[in-house]
Amino acid sequence: MSPVTEQWDEVLRTHLALGEDRSPVLAAAAFSAEAGFFAVAGRGGADGWPYFRSMAQVAGAGGTGPESGAPDDVEALGTVCEEAVHPRGLWIAGVPWQRESRELVSDAVTGRDLELALLREGDRAMWVVRTEQNVCAFVLVDGDSEAHLSEARSLTLEFDSFLVGQGY
Repeated sequence: MSPVTEQWDEVLRTHLALGEDRSPVLAAAAFSAEAGFFAVAGRGGADGWPYFRSMAQVAGAGGTGPESGAPDDVEALGTVCEEAVHPRGLWIAGVPWQRESRELVSDAVTGRDLELALLREGDRAMWVVRTEQNVCAFVLVDGDSEAHLSEARSLTLEFDSFLVGQGY
């Protein structure tokens, strides 16, 4: 079954504590190479799409490459957790993100290795985790404090355990 058929907006909201006022997560998105960003949720019911979708995708603008405001490069984003990031880089909503770290973490429930990456753009941080079925969760951290970074990392890993338990 394609992950796009699920109620992912609500799943993101529930598992990443986006309904809580003090959530360390500002917004989250589910992504697959087949569908691109297919579900997004913002904290407190806010629109999370501006953090993940370029204006070109909204307005249908043309052009190619990140400089033109063209839609995000799904092929490149699919490499975010791989050993080597795509040479075109990681452009999300028209913004270049740099991968700061990549690690393999053993899932507490299944024992499988999870691919976890930390992305940075200026003072913003985002955790990304990928399942064996190539579904990625992008979790935008609210602020740059170590406490929020650590708590958002834990929520990201818990969400990935949920995805693995669902067969993704």
